[in-house]
Amino acid sequence: MSAREIAGRTALYAVLAAVTVLVCFPLIWAFFTSMKPKEEIFLWPPTLWPETWTLENYRALLEGRDAYFQAGAASGTAVPPSAFFLDWFVNSLIVTTGTTVISTAVSTLAAYSLTRFRFPGQRAVPYLALIGYMVPSIIFVFPMFLVMVEFRLTDTLLSLILGYVCITLPFCMWLMWAFFRGVPIEIEEAALVDGASRLRVFWEIVLPTASPGIVAAAIFTLIVSWNDYLFGRVFMNSMENLPLTVGVMHFFDGTHVDWGLMMASSVLMTVPMALLFMLLQRHLVAGFGAGAVKG
Repeated sequence: MSAREIAGRTALYAVLAAVTVLVCFPLIWAFFTSMKPKEEIFLWPPTLWPETWTLENYRALLEGRDAYFQAGAASGTAVPPSAFFLDWFVNSLIVTTGTTVISTAVSTLAAYSLTRFRFPGQRAVPYLALIGYMVPSIIFVFPMFLVMVEFRLTDTLLSLILGYVCITLPFCMWLMWAFFRGVPIEIEEAALVDGASRLRVFWEIVLPTASPGIVAAAIFTLIVSWNDYLFGRVFMNSMENLPLTVGVMHFFDGTHVDWGLMMASSVLMTVPMALLFMLLQRHLVAGFGAGAVKG
């Protein structure tokens, strides 16, 4: 490469590195703050790099329940919010996994039927689904809450799963519909002529071909259901059933904020999704790109 090309690439990488640091700075600040003891968090002027490194904030989150039952339960003290952190984390995992499985499976089957079978109103369904996704979720949450009350599903993880499916399914179906339109139907017809059943064609040919779109829909559902606050705040009441996004708000106690626990919980909430996104970002880009072009 010439000196000009080397200088251009160096400048490009420098700009990208600066933008990356700027975008990731809140998470970097949260991580270093979570590694500080409580008295150092409020030092002025504030410092990024901890003078004393400690894991007490993470220990309080991960061992909070055991510590409470060993020390506080016998004396009848109130249960601290940190004692429920692992419960909140497991709840979010269950809700996110259930929502992703249901939304991805239903949207895949629905999109396949829209592109392979004929029925009245076939062309209008994808666009109606997209319009449903464009409506703000806050409009749905209170009617859905009344439905959950009627079926006695409030304060259950199932209510969150159903709520998140309602807001993620329309977009996932539209995405998969756009993707299946680009999958050549001749491949399936050749397999059907050779004697394969429709189910076998779908399982062995269509699903592997559509895997980038399925991964893209799954990642979208994961992000929405993991980060949502509104449904968890309205549907859930008991501390042990809260998702992470709602549970960590209990670290705010009036005018007092436990910034150490807040920053540690923010890191533990963000890192799993960030790692998952980095591992699957190629599939996400491929899925959105393939669904945008009708081949």
